[in-house]
Amino acid sequence: MKTAFNTNMFESIKTALEAAKSKSSGGNFKNILSIAAPQTYLVRLLPNVKNPSETFFHYYHHGWNSVSTGQYAGITSPSTFGERDIISELYFKILRNGSEDEQERAKANLRRKENWFVNVLVVNDPKNPDNNGTVKVLRYGKQINTVIEAAISGDDAQEFGAKIFDLSPAGCNLRIKAELVSDKPGAPKYPKYTASKFLAPSAIEGLTDDKIAEIYDSIFDLSQFVEHKTAVEIQEFINTHYYGQEAKSGDEAEVTETAAPAAAAAPIDDDVPYTTAAKETAAPASAGDEKVKAILDGLDSLS
Repeated sequence: MKTAFNTNMFESIKTALEAAKSKSSGGNFKNILSIAAPQTYLVRLLPNVKNPSETFFHYYHHGWNSVSTGQYAGITSPSTFGERDIISELYFKILRNGSEDEQERAKANLRRKENWFVNVLVVNDPKNPDNNGTVKVLRYGKQINTVIEAAISGDDAQEFGAKIFDLSPAGCNLRIKAELVSDKPGAPKYPKYTASKFLAPSAIEGLTDDKIAEIYDSIFDLSQFVEHKTAVEIQEFINTHYYGQEAKSGDEAEVTETAAPAAAAAPIDDDVPYTTAAKETAAPASAGDEKVKAILDGLDSLS
């Protein structure tokens, strides 16, 4: 018996098409909690109860103000996936062989940056109160990561540990304190988060057992917030946004080193050293990764 095309199949195709359209247009990023403004934010970290090892997503990326558009252009580093990073290779090539101006421009733009994603329940967002009580994705750098790792497997683990993922009154909020600072008078300011910390256990108003289950089921797939680009696509990104060339397609795409204006340096919190491609691994595990997994695997009451 042949399978006939039917209305249900059409609806599935339509739904998939709309989902793909949303993803390609950057629709996911409306779900990222903005913590750039100088305010104090309260969130509760959410575990991935179905796949505890996917609670955090650790990734690398590059970004600068595009020569072609004048706007910020960013791209995920392939080192996130254990692959060769041709942008970092270009960076070190310029440091070895480029002129002084080319080297300064490369330092300001091409350095690889490091960030993490984690799902959170927003307890208090003073800039956007409508976010309160909703599930969002927190994107953070090394300063907040230091606070989280200390609570999971470092000096503060005995005090906090699994409590940072607990939605009950025994759980602990993360207080994110964003302050705008600059390296020197007159220099552009960037957010600083070193005063952030976990707080004493406290209840979150309005949380019932059913609501907690709903929240855990509402977390986002963090891998959907990065794009895995091919080497050819990354080369086209370099040519277009760093050198101002028209995008080339196909394997013949190559870099032509021409002068272009420098863009502002990335926030210091995001900078991360780069090792050679031969030594690169996919999203290297931090010292506390195994402790994270053990803690999350032990949260039996949450599943």
